[in-house]
Amino acid sequence: MIEFKLGNLSIKISEEVFEKMKSFIQDENHKPEAGGILIGYYLEDNNYSIIDSSLPSRFDKSSRYNFTRSKKNAQKIINKNFKDSKGKKIYLGEWHTHPEDYPTPSCLDKKSILEQIRGNILNSKIIFMLILGRKGIYISYADKNEIKAFKNINFINL
Repeated sequence: MIEFKLGNLSIKISEEVFEKMKSFIQDENHKPEAGGILIGYYLEDNNYSIIDSSLPSRFDKSSRYNFTRSKKNAQKIINKNFKDSKGKKIYLGEWHTHPEDYPTPSCLDKKSILEQIRGNILNSKIIFMLILGRKGIYISYADKNEIKAFKNINFINL
């Protein structure tokens, strides 16, 4: 598990999930943005664990500078994980790639994550946003009011 501290939160991401997401890094000019949802557990005392993520599907739309995931397909994945785990595995956010070394969220990225938490009934009071660049990762979390603590981390430091 890879652990990140964000303010008073701790988020752990399974190395398998992290490697799966890294396989979509836009390290060549022809690669489009990719993304998906994050699935995991709220443990206790502001500790979260991401143990799975969805991958881009044929229902998503992507280009070099944009990724729009299929809401319907994502909801099926969320529902299946929730049901199979008897309500333990929950939706914990979104991930996607950017064609830059050290990614920063666009205005659309920020708007989207806030719309997710404000516009849906979720099993968590916060959700995470991970953006993978070519050399580093941006990670933050949002509650219903705003995007909170964030970090930019070089892959070398992981």
